[in-house]
Amino acid sequence: MKNWWDEGLVYQSDPDDPDFDPPDSSLDADGGSDSSESGVEGDCESDRENDDRENDGDEDRADDGDDDRADDRADDGDDDRADDRAADEAAGEDDGGDGEDDRADDGAESSKKRKRGKEKKDVPEEDLAERFEFEIEEAVANWFDEFQIRRNQIPEDENEDEDPVITRDRKIRLASDDKLAIGRTFFTGFEFKETVLHYAMKHRINAKQSRWEKDKISFRCAQRKECEWYVYASYDNDRQLWVVKTKCLDHKCTSNGKCKLLKRRVIGRLFMDKLRLQPNFMPLDIQRHIKEQWKLVSTIGQVQDGRLLALKWLKEEYAQQFAHLRGYVAEIMTTNPGSTAIVDTIPDAKGNDVFNRIYVCLGAMKNAFYYCRPLIGIDGTFLKHAVKGCLFTAIAHDANNQIYPVAWATVQSENADNWLWFLNQLKHDLNLKDGSGYVVISDRCKGIISAVKSALPNAEHRPCVKHIVENLKKRHGSLDLLKKLVWNLAWSYSDSQYKANLNEMRAYSMSLYEDVIKEEPKNWCRAWFRLGSFCEDVDNNATESFNATVVKARAKALVPMMETIRRQAMARISKRKEKISRWKKKTSEYVSDILEEEWEIAVQCEVTKGTHGKYEVWKDGSSNAVNLTTDQWDCSCCKWQVTGIPCEHAYAAINDVGKDVEDFVVPMFNTHTWQEQYETGPEPVRGQMYWPTGLRLITAPLEDPVPPGRKKGEKKNYNRIKGPNESPKKKKKGEPEKLKLGRKGTTMHCRSCGEAGHNAAGCKKFPKEKKSRKKKNQDDEAAGSSQPPKEKKNTKKTKKSQGTSTSQPTIEHQETTQGPDTITLTQRSSQWEPWE
Repeated sequence: MKNWWDEGLVYQSDPDDPDFDPPDSSLDADGGSDSSESGVEGDCESDRENDDRENDGDEDRADDGDDDRADDRADDGDDDRADDRAADEAAGEDDGGDGEDDRADDGAESSKKRKRGKEKKDVPEEDLAERFEFEIEEAVANWFDEFQIRRNQIPEDENEDEDPVITRDRKIRLASDDKLAIGRTFFTGFEFKETVLHYAMKHRINAKQSRWEKDKISFRCAQRKECEWYVYASYDNDRQLWVVKTKCLDHKCTSNGKCKLLKRRVIGRLFMDKLRLQPNFMPLDIQRHIKEQWKLVSTIGQVQDGRLLALKWLKEEYAQQFAHLRGYVAEIMTTNPGSTAIVDTIPDAKGNDVFNRIYVCLGAMKNAFYYCRPLIGIDGTFLKHAVKGCLFTAIAHDANNQIYPVAWATVQSENADNWLWFLNQLKHDLNLKDGSGYVVISDRCKGIISAVKSALPNAEHRPCVKHIVENLKKRHGSLDLLKKLVWNLAWSYSDSQYKANLNEMRAYSMSLYEDVIKEEPKNWCRAWFRLGSFCEDVDNNATESFNATVVKARAKALVPMMETIRRQAMARISKRKEKISRWKKKTSEYVSDILEEEWEIAVQCEVTKGTHGKYEVWKDGSSNAVNLTTDQWDCSCCKWQVTGIPCEHAYAAINDVGKDVEDFVVPMFNTHTWQEQYETGPEPVRGQMYWPTGLRLITAPLEDPVPPGRKKGEKKNYNRIKGPNESPKKKKKGEPEKLKLGRKGTTMHCRSCGEAGHNAAGCKKFPKEKKSRKKKNQDDEAAGSSQPPKEKKNTKKTKKSQGTSTSQPTIEHQETTQGPDTITLTQRSSQWEPWE
């Protein structure tokens, strides 16, 4: 008992892992510590003095143990290598053959050891669930609130393949910019390690992890033992968070371009998203990227192992995400009452459930849609993950004219069947019935058009003007005023304004005018909108704004992507609710900004009062009639009726009466309605470890879905399409004989035999002989030879008719050759007779 000391710590990491190097507590025989240095105490931080002395002792023992072991290994390694070389030389002099055999055996054993080491390296360091949680939390923390959809602003032309990625520096609990400040909190230890890793790589610090305990993690400088750079964090049981308690960021070492934290697992994590999008991103590209971005040196072996490990993780991630879909859906239904979460599968040949599509509509979103305007924007955007598919979204507008996601779904491909399924689910959840009184705005995809007509036949379907402009650019891209003329036409509030803009377009370009008329402008001009929706949008820019906020989410696996969208919805509602609580006006911020713009024009108007609450307002030489009666609010410019917000003419009349202009705004824009929309939000969902288990598993789709449009690599048919009166193509070899139609549609007949289906050139009963060639040898002609020259036999021999005797030949054809003498050739049944 006297010589007994306490056992060492149990570390979380795998000791068999070659990258695992736990600090060894070098203890004396009496149990004391062989500590020769006082750690990293000093005047770096005052909180360092309050740390546990046991932790300092452990760190000192770890450092001394590491240094002693390193020196011993170096000395022993040098001596052993010298002895081995001497022994090998002696053995080589005595017997060369035995030396070669020994080296072969040693090479085989070393190769086996390398293989075993390689197999050990394939063990992943972090759990996928923990990494998914960190990625989701990072995406939610970097989320930014969408802006208001402003009036009469032309959206910028953006390529769908290059979505804008807007990032913001993450702020965790504290307002300080220092992510490693004293008191900084983290949700998990993995998050703290990632923060230290990015800090070390950014500042090119050669750091190493010096502590691997369950509730304590620390890092120190790996370049020099005298360097005091140090960061320490431990788990706080009271707050259930990891807290930075000690730091000393005074780094005095010169950077050598190395970082011990940049191991193969770290490289694999850093480039997982890149390899997810570009599997052909090679090791040399990774090495070059590390050098250019972080100015750090990495070996080709590290990047090769990191790339292979990342590809392995992606493969596991792809296979595991479908197994948790039913549990994820069940958890949403349990934690969020009134929600709808559906996973649709199709059976394969073996009877397994194969993933097809998933739909989510939270109960809080359903209740909030009742206070939104009756407008729904739908759009689909492709996924950037190994799971090929499309993300469908349904977006509403709140009282502040900001987007409000209602439902979202992931499908295999964008087609009419999936859009009809999505709209039917949305129709049931939002109680849209046949769509009467509702507005649907989208692009003009054929699948969307047919699905809206089937699911919501009485809804007003507005096409996005932005896509119409892009289509017109294909034929009229050289016109400078194309975009301006088309958008002004779409922004026309009244019939007279619509006709004036249309005439202006006709005077500018007649061809553009004709193409715009073919686009049916009455479906996307404000002058022809149905009244009651109080939404003047002519583009689907709101849905495009939402797609920009989920760019990073679309690059994640299926379940993390759905979770990121859901958590962003929670953050969106929580943030806007705080903003609404500080708003004191009667109407929303969007309406207040518009009224301020209208006021600048209203003060320039002249108002003439009439009877029964009617007014005549003059502006720039034209007048408009305004009606302020309680039964009906309207203006002859139709702007008030379409938007629900008083126009400049109505504002001038209301100001002349002395009433508050905010009382004449429709209730959909009131602050009370705005508050009701964000009164409740989605309920939190528990982590994956709490999800129901034992449910029927879902397997991944076997083949990638076929996207709409022509397949890549498919050869295009460049053959000209013949007219209806043209002859068809010639018959190919092996095809049955067919009758060919002439150019005038009549059947061809042979002039020799009179039968249909061929002409004289192809007649088999009376074949046409070829003409003999001219005689080239003039000497034979001068000699006057009595024997005529031999003629070539007819290549197409005529078959001998049955019952015809060979002694009585039948003359079928005669031909006269050119020359001084007339020579008659007689053809008999199948042979030429000799000349007499």
